[in-house]
Amino acid sequence: MFSKGNEKKLAEISTIIGVETTVEGTLNVDSSIRIDGKVYGEIKCTGDVTIGKEGYVENTVTARNLLIAGSVKGNVNVENKIHIYETGSLDGKAEMSSIVIDENGYFRGESLMKNQNEVTNVKDIDKAKSKSKAN
Repeated sequence: MFSKGNEKKLAEISTIIGVETTVEGTLNVDSSIRIDGKVYGEIKCTGDVTIGKEGYVENTVTARNLLIAGSVKGNVNVENKIHIYETGSLDGKAEMSSIVIDENGYFRGESLMKNQNEVTNVKDIDKAKSKSKAN
């Protein structure tokens, strides 16, 4: 799906929000990001989002993978995996392919696990609906 160059770019953490930093608004990140401070706003990331122990995110997160050692309050849509570490918490609706919650990790909300067959089938259904409307 990705070329080796793009895969490397997505794995690299190019942005770090430090402990003493608060961000308000939308973050668009074309690689991976680590958040040790506070973010009040939407995060749209093509790579991985790592929330450090001191990190806090409030709003929507879209990412390839989401690794939580701090706190997330809001809805998340993750292409692959959510990992909630023992110090991490997620409060909100989560859509992902897989989820790992370590002992003492916290999750409260709604979860929807998606798999590649379901994603493909939904796309096929949408295409069929579009074709039938055109006829």
